[in-house]
Amino acid sequence: MKPVNRIPRGAARARQAGVSLIELMIALVLGLLVVGAAIGVFISNKATYRSTQNLARIQESAQVAFELLSRDIREAGANPCDATLAPANITTAAATATPDGADWYLAVDYPLYGFEDGGPTHVSGTDVIQILRPGDDLRGLAADLASGATSVTVAPATPLFKSGDPVMICDMRVLAVFRANGDSTAGGSLSFASGAGTNSCDYFPMPNTGTCAGAATAYAFPKFSSVISLQGVRWFLRDPDGNPDNGYSLYRQVNGAAAEEVVQGVANLQFHYLTDAGYVSASVLTTAADWRNVRAVRMTLVLRETERTGTGGQHLTRVVENVVALRNRVL
Repeated sequence: MKPVNRIPRGAARARQAGVSLIELMIALVLGLLVVGAAIGVFISNKATYRSTQNLARIQESAQVAFELLSRDIREAGANPCDATLAPANITTAAATATPDGADWYLAVDYPLYGFEDGGPTHVSGTDVIQILRPGDDLRGLAADLASGATSVTVAPATPLFKSGDPVMICDMRVLAVFRANGDSTAGGSLSFASGAGTNSCDYFPMPNTGTCAGAATAYAFPKFSSVISLQGVRWFLRDPDGNPDNGYSLYRQVNGAAAEEVVQGVANLQFHYLTDAGYVSASVLTTAADWRNVRAVRMTLVLRETERTGTGGQHLTRVVENVVALRNRVL
């Protein structure tokens, strides 16, 4: 009989041997440590990315806010002819317009004005600033203003002036402010006729004469005189959603119209004004002469992210400042 080949017992046990329970547990623990470390790195990188992204958003918001605010403040009290001209305001609101009233954008004696934690609807503890400035729609007279005429023809005709729009007209001798009496036409005709809620008279006074002092004082603006809209611009903070924890927004309002949200995430807004006595708050400036003495404005914004990516779950905040000189003032 042929002998049977037998497998040694040790070899059989070697072929059947696997991973022991202890080895399996050690491998699982090491694997969990590696996975946990990877997850920790991912979470840390994600938090860092969110913080960096929010800081970039804050810086971008600051840049936009300062750019738009600076553009308006530089133009306070300016006109396309001569900034030293005293405006003759023939609007019906001329006698009663005040910088803190409903017709504040027609108070031409206050081309720059501010509120120290006061004024229109705003966030308590923050400041408000308002500026009277020329618009961006400069055009010229297409013909001499005829004697006795109550309208001018401007070119280009568009964009159209709307009824009630405040408008400036000037040359190097006279600067006048009126309200459009009706919409301007496609041909460029713009009426400055007198009427309820528009103008007290339908002529512009000569230099050194009283406003609406009589038709004999009427000034005939020559061809190519400048015509441009007058913009009253107000900047302030407002809570857009009624939840202060989400932060406030910077708003811009023009000529008493609906305010427009410009920048989110602004926690505070403060203004200080450069005078002969240095930088002062708005409460120190009490007269039109005081405000006309302002030569520069220092803006301070506190910007805050809407999320909580700071250490300890706090909002990231940055305080930024900028100084803007008024173009029509001498430093």
